[in-house]
Amino acid sequence: MKILLATESYYPNIDGGAVAQYNLVRELKKLGHELIVITPGFSFRNNVEEIDGIKVYRTSSIPLPFYMNGRYRFSPFPFFKIRSIIKKLKPDIVHICSPYPIGGSAYIWARKNNIPIISSIHVLPENLLSPFLGTRYYKRFEKRFWKYLIYFFNLADWVTIPTQSGADIYIDHGLKNNITPISNGIDIEVFNPGNNGEYLRKKFNLPKKNIVLYAGRITQEKNLDVLIKAIPFVVKEIDAHFLFVGSGGEYKQSLENLSEELNVSKNTTFTNFLDWEDYPNIYTISDLFTLPSEAELQSIVTLEAVASGLPVVVVNKGALPELASSGNGFIFEPKNSEEMASKIGKILSDDKLKKQMSKKSLELVKKHTLQSVAVQYEKAYENAIKVFQNKKF
Repeated sequence: MKILLATESYYPNIDGGAVAQYNLVRELKKLGHELIVITPGFSFRNNVEEIDGIKVYRTSSIPLPFYMNGRYRFSPFPFFKIRSIIKKLKPDIVHICSPYPIGGSAYIWARKNNIPIISSIHVLPENLLSPFLGTRYYKRFEKRFWKYLIYFFNLADWVTIPTQSGADIYIDHGLKNNITPISNGIDIEVFNPGNNGEYLRKKFNLPKKNIVLYAGRITQEKNLDVLIKAIPFVVKEIDAHFLFVGSGGEYKQSLENLSEELNVSKNTTFTNFLDWEDYPNIYTISDLFTLPSEAELQSIVTLEAVASGLPVVVVNKGALPELASSGNGFIFEPKNSEEMASKIGKILSDDKLKKQMSKKSLELVKKHTLQSVAVQYEKAYENAIKVFQNKKF
């Protein structure tokens, strides 16, 4: 099968959707499919490259304003370039991974060329609207964006989403399309407890004490101020150090300032994103992973932590509770820093509990292997093609 994947974020970007799609196309290639990727480039010129034997068409792009200091790019006018790619390559199915200009253009030209369409949902309004969180405009924008998301994803022949919780959220907001929950998946050969990250402890001058890890984008929708505010409660009861791995702009600086105001800067370390070869190893020098974000349809970083055998403490909202549902962690109520601290402290102060939760994490991750994910996507593609053929004839 020739599969064209259209996405606004792809390798080497580091975010949930980009990582999931990069893993998926490589796994589908192993199964004998031909993969083509369309994604924003790194300049105002179109170009083509090959990554892992897969053609990646990078469209003309500009920096995305107001987000991650312009580190992300988007293609404002990919319409005609995508027309030429689809007309030339004639894919059997178009897989749309984002509801923005590239995804919208791919939808139009797939329909005009009578090609089945599957869409994958990797976004909630909070993800796009994070610069407006806390402003009086947010609710107005959120309502309109939900309408657009539901409209867009109802257009496809079939839809996937990483979790059942995510599917329920979209159905509650009006999604009527056929929808299949398929995990983002995780490469357990890359993320596993056998990795050795002690050299990173030395590199970042981390103490040999309890390490609580957050990894990922440091942006407002991740609610990391909730974690910073939990630190004083934790260190009052147990010696611990909090490691934040990821890049960010003004919001990251505000977190560093907050840690100083709360007199816990000595208990925190902030790094930028790590190189790919180093990144999996950071989990193995950590004792626990935590995430207070309320806008997750699954969370790749939490899956990475689970695959590395870490207990997790995550917020009781969105799809995150599914990754703490097997006795491998705790959940806490949104924005409740004191409850979050209590759950972190309970794990760190009980070695037996921590080992039990670690074992449960490794059991849970067996449901999320990339091989299983690729096979489930093959079935979803077949379903989309059947629906399209029924519509057509």
